[in-house]
Amino acid sequence: MTYSYKAIIFDCDGVIVDTENISNTILKSMLSECGLELDDETLHAKFTGFTNKENLINAEKLLGKPLPANFDEDYRQRFHAIIEADLEPISGVRDLLSKITAPIAMATNARRQEMNFKLDKIQLSERFSTRFCVEDVANGKPAPDLYLKAAQALNVDPKDCLVIEDSIAGITAGLAAGMRVLAFSETLDEKMQAAAGATECFKTMKELEGLLGL
Repeated sequence: MTYSYKAIIFDCDGVIVDTENISNTILKSMLSECGLELDDETLHAKFTGFTNKENLINAEKLLGKPLPANFDEDYRQRFHAIIEADLEPISGVRDLLSKITAPIAMATNARRQEMNFKLDKIQLSERFSTRFCVEDVANGKPAPDLYLKAAQALNVDPKDCLVIEDSIAGITAGLAAGMRVLAFSETLDEKMQAAAGATECFKTMKELEGLLGL
């Protein structure tokens, strides 16, 4: 099936840059050190795509006690050390973006400094000249704020926007904004994505090109 749209709004982590697996591996390891063992299903459902603040709250609920005071800072240092050394775009993303002629934007739960660093690192800052981070809205994903703000900036009605996501939090946000969501299933379980409301799932950017009619 080919979808009609007037604009496309992309998530960043796990969709444009290959960071989701990195962050999940670090988080899972650090939580294990604190006594909280997570299986992949719980990790993806409760942590992937959420803000760091939400993740800390969820971890403490599951753990039943506060995390170490330096947990968030330690996580960020480990994460940045890896992406500064080795950060790549998702396979096929450059070709995909070169073929899109409709307006595009980015909407990410990352902080501005992280978002800008990632895009600069993979040399896609100019392509995403319209971009919004968690600091631009009152509520991050799974609230719809980021996607609504991006649609407004593009001057396109939300119902005419397609969202490209991977996480359950992001899919939920896109749907809450009144948009259709195409979910990248290379890493995450497409059954979970479909259950969250994804319109359709795809496993490669070449497959997405077909869905977008490129």
